[in-house]
Amino acid sequence: MHIKRPAQELEVGINMTPIIDMVFLLLIFFLVATKFADIERDVRVMPPSSRHARPVTATPRELVVNVTQAGRVLVAGNDMDLAGLDDLLARTLAQNPKQVVVVRGDRQAVLQYAVDVLDLCEKRGVSRTFLTTSQTSPP
Repeated sequence: MHIKRPAQELEVGINMTPIIDMVFLLLIFFLVATKFADIERDVRVMPPSSRHARPVTATPRELVVNVTQAGRVLVAGNDMDLAGLDDLLARTLAQNPKQVVVVRGDRQAVLQYAVDVLDLCEKRGVSRTFLTTSQTSPP
């Protein structure tokens, strides 16, 4: 005797596993990339505030110089004196004449410390220098 089996319905659908894997990989990539983007921004340096401050967009070629409250100069987390910074600027400008330098001075620091760094940039012919500030709420 022959028994008929009921026709099996084919399930039509999209396999979501590769898509979910790709989303997790992209998420991890962007988390790691964000960490590296802010590695030169020293959290111990609190820039002064300004009413008309605008965010400085991070560019791959910018050199971030942090000036602490005590007047220490930090580049990529390394302590430098002004002579060492002068040598670094000379080497960097030899490789990239359009080098951008961002000076982040602490709001409690003596202004002269940041001006000394800006003077070195002027001496070396840096065409684009920025002194960062943080934005305050309007009065």
